[in-house]
Amino acid sequence: MKFVVSFRLTLGVVLMLLTSCSMSDDDSADAHVEEYVKVGDHVPSFTVETVEADGTTLAFSTASLTGETVIVLFHTSCGDCQRELPRLNSYYLRHRDDPGFQMVAISREEEVESVSAFWHERGLSIPYSAQPDRRIYNLFASAVIPRVYFCNAEGIVTKVFIEKIDEEL
Repeated sequence: MKFVVSFRLTLGVVLMLLTSCSMSDDDSADAHVEEYVKVGDHVPSFTVETVEADGTTLAFSTASLTGETVIVLFHTSCGDCQRELPRLNSYYLRHRDDPGFQMVAISREEEVESVSAFWHERGLSIPYSAQPDRRIYNLFASAVIPRVYFCNAEGIVTKVFIEKIDEEL
């Protein structure tokens, strides 16, 4: 009897951990998710300060897209984000010298210190912008991370991935 109760408890904890990323804060399974940006839409207009791999800061603006642009919305405690960020970092490293290529990772409700520590610990190179609120995130959707938006030079969204990247990058 103790084994059955223990197994059920363990299974419950594992299931909770597996779904914790997409259901953090108001991302509950019962919440209705609003998708504000879809393939074919113009990417929302915003400007953020980014931290580059060498520690310098630059401005990133959707008003000045010059080629393929990848926008990643994440949180460092999200398991799905932790799994996908290294894949996205590899994509960034392969394409960062391509003419016009831009990529930015924008945190949802995190301070610079925690994102910086996570980037350093994981050896990530993608320029990032730590956002203490949901101002930028709310331009894209109401819930669920990570979110990855590929845009062209005209600012048109060409691909969207939510929670996981379904194809080889």
